[in-house]
Amino acid sequence: MRVVQNSNNIIRVLKSIWLKPGISRIEVSKQLGLDKSTVTIVVNRLMELGFIEEIQSSLTPYTGGRRPIGLSLKEQVGVILGIEIQTNSYHGVILDLNGSIISNFTGEILGVRDVVSTFLDIYREAYRKVEALGLPLLGVGVAFSGLIDPHRGFIIESNPLGVHTGLDFYREIKPFIPVPVFIENDANCGCWAELNINNRDRSRNFLFVLGEFRKARIFEDDSRVLALGMGVVLGERVLYGKDFAAGEYKSPGWKAPNKTQFSISDEQLASLDDDRQIVESVRTELTRDIAYLANILNLSRVTFGGDIVNYFDLLEDSLKQEIRTNTSYEKYSDVEITMSGNREYTVSYGAACMLIENLFLTYENSFENPWKQKVGIDLFNSFSETIQQS
Repeated sequence: MRVVQNSNNIIRVLKSIWLKPGISRIEVSKQLGLDKSTVTIVVNRLMELGFIEEIQSSLTPYTGGRRPIGLSLKEQVGVILGIEIQTNSYHGVILDLNGSIISNFTGEILGVRDVVSTFLDIYREAYRKVEALGLPLLGVGVAFSGLIDPHRGFIIESNPLGVHTGLDFYREIKPFIPVPVFIENDANCGCWAELNINNRDRSRNFLFVLGEFRKARIFEDDSRVLALGMGVVLGERVLYGKDFAAGEYKSPGWKAPNKTQFSISDEQLASLDDDRQIVESVRTELTRDIAYLANILNLSRVTFGGDIVNYFDLLEDSLKQEIRTNTSYEKYSDVEITMSGNREYTVSYGAACMLIENLFLTYENSFENPWKQKVGIDLFNSFSETIQQS
């Protein structure tokens, strides 16, 4: 059953309200170039379906008389689950549709399991937490390390997770989960998190640098390594590259047979916590590589996320200096350096945010839509049906 016919207007109006809570009907009309009667019809339908509600607007100055009425997404309409699966642990968050965290959780991955079984075990545990909230689960976003095709729901290859011949993740988990599931690369999820957190300033191009201390391989008894990945956002879009390999990092100074991504040996990197000289070596190598990319793409911001934020004070000044050194036009090298505020939950938060972003996708026709999973109006209808059945 289709709750709403195939119209982009309902998605456009919903996105305007999501981006600017408290926006009025008149402001939506002006912003989208829609006549007031169309906006009224769409808003009434969204309210009828339980997605939005009226609030006193804090965006329009009050000058006496009738107070302006704003629109906002309902907080208690349903929840999104975000999960990050690492080689030896997992992190998860439960969000409302506004992108606010309701709860979070973490745990260890024990024993040797395949990726699908590991995910399903984590999902079942997380679903019990969702049930305790008494709110319907609308969808799940999952973050993995490696080459991930989010359009097809396919893990192309992942060295950390031991996937080398491809895995049709959507097909494998579809019989067990009744709601839409989306997968994404972990560093790209950091990008989605930052877009959501800074949704009032989404036009800035930026780099997200994810650094996590974990086992190098899920099926091996490795010592802890620093795993680095990057995500790039240009024009509000995450850059994937032709093979979904954009952002995969290995230092130009890397030497075989290192399992790490740097020029120093695995044994040296294992001493990162205790050896100041190793810290300095990694800092110099990493910030120099990031600076080249920041200058080539003329980025506005570089954001660090994951465990590496514990070294932010060391990285910030070094990166600013490298950016100034590696540009021909120093006065244009003003790049903001920040760290993610969600710490260890940045990636799982971004996985959930990615699903919310997919709700707002619009395509003129089906031929333009690369997604195997429901997005846009189809995802909206899936949400609506779940809400009505709850």
